[in-house]
Order: sequence, then structure tokens, then C-alpha cells
Amino acid sequence: MKRFTMILILGLTLAACGGDAGEEMLADLGGGDDATEAPVTTAAAAEAYRNGAADDQEGAIGVNLDVTEDRKVIRQAQLQLQADDTRKAFERIVALVEARGGFVANANVYPVEGDDQPEVTMTLRIPANELTATMDSIKAAATKVVSESQDAQDVTEQYVDLEAQLKNLRALEVELRALLTEVREQPEADPDKLLRVFNEISIVRGQIEQIEGQLNYLADVVALASLDISLSPTPAVLPIVEDTWEPMEVARDALRSLVGGLQDVGAWGINFALYTLPMLILTLGIPLIVGFVLYRRWRKRRPPTAPSATIPAES
Repeated sequence: MKRFTMILILGLTLAACGGDAGEEMLADLGGGDDATEAPVTTAAAAEAYRNGAADDQEGAIGVNLDVTEDRKVIRQAQLQLQADDTRKAFERIVALVEARGGFVANANVYPVEGDDQPEVTMTLRIPANELTATMDSIKAAATKVVSESQDAQDVTEQYVDLEAQLKNLRALEVELRALLTEVREQPEADPDKLLRVFNEISIVRGQIEQIEGQLNYLADVVALASLDISLSPTPAVLPIVEDTWEPMEVARDALRSLVGGLQDVGAWGINFALYTLPMLILTLGIPLIVGFVLYRRWRKRRPPTAPSATIPAES
């Protein structure tokens, strides 16, 4: 009973805690050689690096290559390019990316057909270690590089924390399954205990799958960098007069607008005559007529005023 209660309390605690705190609690509970090995966190790695640098008495700047190479960095880049022939440049860019193990995530080409040079926007996914070389090849395929930018986001700490939480939860799941087997083997198994342990296992399993999904997502965005490209024709190849301008179509649009305007005026007149005017008569006309009739009756019943005497003026 005591072991059952302690494992359930441990499960609730680990569900609320993450990273090193939960790992230490699990190690303290197991004790001895069976304690779970503490994960290497970012802070621990940084401390080890500082200790190694402190031991270096030569005065040189030391670099921990293992820590540097194991960084989890999300890389993103943007290129704005111009080309004399955007169709051929687009095809060449796609071939370059696929040759380096990347692919086109999405692309928009407008116009798709016609003799005009289209404008292209695309998002490419490229292996992170091939990003710089691929960008150099893509820039060489264009006529002009208008702008270029790169971003990097270090998610190493987040990745390590998720791995530590995953390790803790997996250890807890093993303990809970062992406890479930133990409760089932009892002569008089308590259904309430079985249900509580089963529910705890379900919660832990859900948290494990959620963290695994986050780790898979981080691994994907770290392994494949994103490159956004905007490709447009150079001003020299743009036509002086747009071939798509059609005077007859413009005239049809103007007539459509005229007819639409007349229809709006007619609809307003019909709405005014059949709705607005009757509402004005009902809400304003009838009260005005009643008020006028009452005023006339009041004037008739009013006694006439006596004429005032006039004093002749002295000459």
C-alpha cells in the first residue's frame, strides 16, 4: 500500500514538474545503483565547458567541439532575386535544390502561361549543412541579387529539456506498469487501485507522445533549413506596353459599371417609394395631421379678443 501511494504521488509530481527536478526525485526514490542517470542539461554542459577552460593553463581559448557540433539550430534564409529569364531560372533553382537533397515546399508562378516572364515565389527545404552552398549556387543562377538575409534560432536548451522530461516519463511508465502487474496479481485486487494506476499510465503515455511529437518537429526543422525566394524579371526585359491591355474589354467594364449604377439608382427609387415614403407618412404624416386638426378646433373655441381703444393723436 505504501509503495502504491508513493508511486502515484511520484507520477503526479513528475507530470507537474519537468527536466532536472523530476529526474532528481526519481533518483532519490530509487536510490543506490538503480537510480536513474541524471540527464546532461544545457547548464551542466556549460559548466563542464567552463571547468575545462579553467583547467587550461596555457591561456588559449578552448572550444568544446562536441558541444558546438551538437547545437540544435533552426536556420532560415530569404533571397530576393531578378533574372532575365525567370522560367529557366526557376527550373535551374529546383534542380539545384533537389541535387543537394532538398525539395520545394511550395511555389507560386504567375502568370503560368504566356510569353511574359512570370514572377515566382517559393519556399525551399534544404539540409542545414547545405544551406550556404545552395544559396551560393542559386545566386549564381540569377541575374541580380536584390536582397539577402539569414536567421538562426538556437533551440538546444528546449531540446535537452524535452529529452530529460521524456526520459523521466518513460521511467515512470515502467514503474507504473510494474505496479499495475503487482496489483493484478494480488489475491483480492482492488478495482479502485487498478483504475487509478491505469488512469495514471494513460496520462503519462499521453505526455510521452506529446513530447515525442515536439522532439520530432524540432528535429525536422533543425535538419532542414527554410529558404524563401522571390524571383522577378529584370526591368530590362519588361515590355513597354502590356500585351494584356484590351480596349474593348475596358469598354465592356465601363458599360457594366454604368448599368450597375443605374440599377442601384432604380433599386433606391423603388425602395423609397414602397418602403421609406410609407414609413414617413405613418410615423410623421399622421401625427402632423392630428395635431393640425386639434389646433384648428382650439382656434375656433378660443373667445375673440376685444378691440383696443385707439387715442386720436393731437394735431
